[in-house]
Amino acid sequence: MSPRPATFKENFVLARHVFLVAAPVGVLVGAAIAAYDYLVNVVLWERFLHTFSPTVLCLLPIAGMFLAGLILSAFRVPSSSMADEVVRAYHRPEAGIDYASAIPKLAASVATMGFGASAGMEGASKWLGGTISSFIQKMLNRFPALQWLHGAVETTLIAGAAAGIGAIFRAPLTGAIMGIESPYKRDLAHDALVHGLVASATSYATFVFFRPATPYFPIHFAYQLDGRDLLICVPLGIAGGLASHVFLGLLGWVKLVWAGWGAPRFLKTLAGGVIVSLIAFSVKALLGAPVTLHSGLPVANQLLNGKWALGAIGIIFIAKLLATVFTFGSGGVGGLFVPSATIGAALGAGFDAVFHPSHPGVFTLIGIAAFTGASYNSLLFAAVFVAEASGSPALVVPSLIASCTAFLVSAGISNSESQRHQR
Repeated sequence: MSPRPATFKENFVLARHVFLVAAPVGVLVGAAIAAYDYLVNVVLWERFLHTFSPTVLCLLPIAGMFLAGLILSAFRVPSSSMADEVVRAYHRPEAGIDYASAIPKLAASVATMGFGASAGMEGASKWLGGTISSFIQKMLNRFPALQWLHGAVETTLIAGAAAGIGAIFRAPLTGAIMGIESPYKRDLAHDALVHGLVASATSYATFVFFRPATPYFPIHFAYQLDGRDLLICVPLGIAGGLASHVFLGLLGWVKLVWAGWGAPRFLKTLAGGVIVSLIAFSVKALLGAPVTLHSGLPVANQLLNGKWALGAIGIIFIAKLLATVFTFGSGGVGGLFVPSATIGAALGAGFDAVFHPSHPGVFTLIGIAAFTGASYNSLLFAAVFVAEASGSPALVVPSLIASCTAFLVSAGISNSESQRHQR
């Protein structure tokens, strides 16, 4: 039996909630993400880059991870996960976000990322958006006089998460798609689609009012579809799927090892910070720069622009993967996406060096879609992200081929423990 079409009244109720709750929530989230981005990337990391030598920069993750662990221990924050907490709260709205630990968790994420451990802004932005939006909806639902603003907390939660992603990525469509894709492996949170689209749009508009709207991966060519490129996207997708098995397998193993260690939490994160710093020192000795520090976005753009030779690309791929594994395996707080995108960029840059696509750097971008699509168990958002972040809509086609291939090879693995198979 086909579903009953929505009535005018039902559409009116939906529109009312979308424009009176989701849209303003997007504005609040966009402003919050702009402030958070400024604190982490300008007040801390950019200042460190201009103040300290590369040697000192390599030591900063030790301090940052120690601070993160100390904060989490002092305030007894039960879990260091951010993006996964949003997924868990969507599936269990009765439990929801742990608001009591929100401020210390946010502070721990600032310490992790601001001091250069291998973490990105996406997880924290998704979590911050979901925390703000779900709190607002719960408050609105408590007042009978505001019944016309009442709604499902989990729907507004996903809208806020989408708003956070859309802002920090400077990619509103990616934010909405990632928001509704993240709760499931083979399904969508379709109830939040319209809310997520509008909230992501208003969040992006607010964010770029305060912060630069520079795309993540600016390119200097107009991509046109090429048959040979599309064929090579299949083996690149297979490589991305296989690499995601290695990455997530190592991450799971390190988490188990650290969980079984009876040391205090701050000593566990300190040990992780020491390893991340040692990796940075090793790469600095080999390549002349500590390219594994922080999220890795500048390194991904260097790979895109062909700065590194094939041997160096292999070193960056392995070292960034290990730095990210030990950052999160030992209890660091932040997002996995941009470090994963850098790993995928290195994988794709290797294909660029070997197969020479129609435009230099194309496979670097496709590698991002392949590796992140597999690691996040995503068919859509990784490909859309590459197209939005590069400003080249045609790239969505090879990106979809690679991400769908990687999705199939990944066989349901995911970096989100709370992600469910389907409804």
